[in-house]
Amino acid sequence: MKTITNMMNLKEKILQVLEMKKFTYADLASYLAISESELDYALENNTLEIRTLELISKELRIPLYSFFRENFEGFDFEKEPYYNVNIWSKEEAKFTLELKALRHEIEELRAEVRQKDLLIDALEAQIIKK
Repeated sequence: MKTITNMMNLKEKILQVLEMKKFTYADLASYLAISESELDYALENNTLEIRTLELISKELRIPLYSFFRENFEGFDFEKEPYYNVNIWSKEEAKFTLELKALRHEIEELRAEVRQKDLLIDALEAQIIKK
């Protein structure tokens, strides 16, 4: 019975990752070269082939085993490889969004620094000409 429960949760997990990665279910079905109804059927009837699930994990850039792992207790995230992160937790999604926002802010700051460097170079060139 546990397998059926995992497979029923599989679609929910896929949908969560699709949402986090800004992909649609239709995008995924198109990538897999099947219709959305065929994908639904495979997920609902436990007929999804492992190679299809592997394609999904590659497209979403998440480890294949993460679809089946539910308990992350006892992991030392400081020592475990990055791919052991619990991508299903709300906290992880929050951190992912915060990290994305920080990276965007860093890029904006870098652009501002480049502009100021250009301004400084122009001012130094004017000083040298005088």
